[in-house]
Amino acid sequence: MSAGTPNTADELREALSGAFEHDPRIDLHQSPIRIRVEGDRLILEGQVQDVATLRRARALAEQYAGEQRTVEDRLRRRPVEPMGDRELRDQAIGAFTDEPVFAGYTLRTHTGSKAETVHDGGPDAGRILVAVEEPGTITLSGSVGSLSHRRLAEALMWWIRGCEAVDNCLEVDPPEEDSDDEINDAVRIVLEKDPMVRADQLRVGTAAGIVHLDGAVSTEDERRFAVGDCFAVPGVYDVLDRLQVSG
Repeated sequence: MSAGTPNTADELREALSGAFEHDPRIDLHQSPIRIRVEGDRLILEGQVQDVATLRRARALAEQYAGEQRTVEDRLRRRPVEPMGDRELRDQAIGAFTDEPVFAGYTLRTHTGSKAETVHDGGPDAGRILVAVEEPGTITLSGSVGSLSHRRLAEALMWWIRGCEAVDNCLEVDPPEEDSDDEINDAVRIVLEKDPMVRADQLRVGTAAGIVHLDGAVSTEDERRFAVGDCFAVPGVYDVLDRLQVSG
């Protein structure tokens, strides 16, 4: 923030509230966000309308918090279709079993104190543990083979209509250095996976975590899906939407 980080808790809340009000991705009437400052913690709470709002609110909070405070993100997406814990867990498992990228992975699920193996990929396979330990929240743990796999895993969870939050604890083995190119690769993969989007009509570029999206779409719905797909990828802070509706 060019003007410097606000010093007091009141200054921080006021500055961040103003940033939320002026951000075109955040509609505070549809997505009321509560801001609390407790010591060195900046806490965001509330239920918001989409993942874009989640990403933008978190990015702005980190910008305004500076190095003095850590951001504790408790925001949740308003579910399109509320689901119970078991149904949400089953939907998450189904998303992985239906995705060829994860066909060779060991897939496990956790219910209470019991862990169950859904698919055994063998001793050298990556492993993903899916759990719903808090209503509406899908927790992913284990290890995957690349940053793109880690990002795709989270995006698949956001596509589930009952998902309110994703706790992505997946590790990348072997570790990889992150970059805009890595984010861009993941965005392209997610767009290609979405049957509601004609990815071959789109051009994607990423700089400083901001995705530049160009090309043609047939409808406003396709445009909305494409932009939403970009925000579903962790590491994306904003989307510069230059899509043209040609239908």
